[in-house]
Amino acid sequence: MFEHPYLHQQLTRHDQEQMERAAARRLSLIEHADQIVPRPEGAIRRMLRHAFGRSAGDSAATAPGRARVTAACDTAAAAHAQ
Repeated sequence: MFEHPYLHQQLTRHDQEQMERAAARRLSLIEHADQIVPRPEGAIRRMLRHAFGRSAGDSAATAPGRARVTAACDTAAAAHAQ
């Protein structure tokens, strides 16, 4: 009928640990952003590119998205530096 408080404590502790790990991972990514390199194109991505006709020239269309990601990382890094 009633849930034991221990269950809620365990769930809360687990959620807090997950949030701490995620924050540490984000901080690590921000600190080492210059070391992040894109992975080579895999089989599924090549298949999708071939199916939808994307070429190397179309990558300019994704430049605004990359700029947004870079701006978000810069904003997060600036907030962390303060």
